[in-house]
Amino acid sequence: MALCEGLPMRAVARMYRTEKKIIGRVIRETGAAFADYMDEEFRDLPCARIEMDEQWQYVGCHAGRVPKPKNLWEKRDTDRGDYWLWACIDADTKLVLSHRVGKRDYSTGNQFVADVRKRVKGNVQIATDNHRPYAFHIRQHFGYEGFTYGQETKVFGEPQLLDGTLARIGRNEGVRRMVTAERKAVIGSPDLDRLTTSHIERAFLSVRQELKRFQRRGLGYSKDVEMHKLAVALHFGVYNFVRKHKTLGTTPAVAAGVELEPWSLERVVEMTENYLRSKEDAEFEQAFANVGIG
Repeated sequence: MALCEGLPMRAVARMYRTEKKIIGRVIRETGAAFADYMDEEFRDLPCARIEMDEQWQYVGCHAGRVPKPKNLWEKRDTDRGDYWLWACIDADTKLVLSHRVGKRDYSTGNQFVADVRKRVKGNVQIATDNHRPYAFHIRQHFGYEGFTYGQETKVFGEPQLLDGTLARIGRNEGVRRMVTAERKAVIGSPDLDRLTTSHIERAFLSVRQELKRFQRRGLGYSKDVEMHKLAVALHFGVYNFVRKHKTLGTTPAVAAGVELEPWSLERVVEMTENYLRSKEDAEFEQAFANVGIG
């Protein structure tokens, strides 16, 4: 739980008087177990409203600081730089039913929307921001019937200081306050009064606050993209199954009907042990099959 409360790995290691590599092992094993469990259980969800959005973060260093190849035959470093967290939330149960870490490109967006389509059933209302590829991906994977789709564009004014005056130009100060939210129907006739992306944006705020790797201007950012993906899976696993949502009074998984009661940390450990055991058994079976073939 400490890893999902905004603490970096070294602080958790000092708190529990253990080594940093042990904390890294917990992230890898529990994150992989949560990713596998959510992929298997989050199917055929009867969602009425879902929201999709993406959040920026970097791995290793900012994209502008990634060393560029000096020669034509050198490959560009694609494991570091800017990465985006794509996520989809059920607006009513607050369940984050799908997420993907990757670039903000066509391939990642296409895979993300395809994964969302596999997890929801029935008539659903989809809400996104005005990111242009969404409309194409949604039409491609959802078809033209059985859903409605709309976009919400939040309009912000000039940055202001606490006294209401405008901030000085060229200085990183002041806060941009939202002026209005423009909503429009893209496919079908969505309910524009209930169409919003505020729930997924609030979930992203929880990610910023509770996952040290997403904190700006700090040293807790991820240095490895695979560890970054597993840490995100660990966060959303705790968010969906363990921590009670204040608005719901229970966990999103219970509100969505996926689980009967909130999980304890003992249940998380049990789930991780079952995952590791099944993975080990699969490796043994594959090894015996290879010997039999040889």
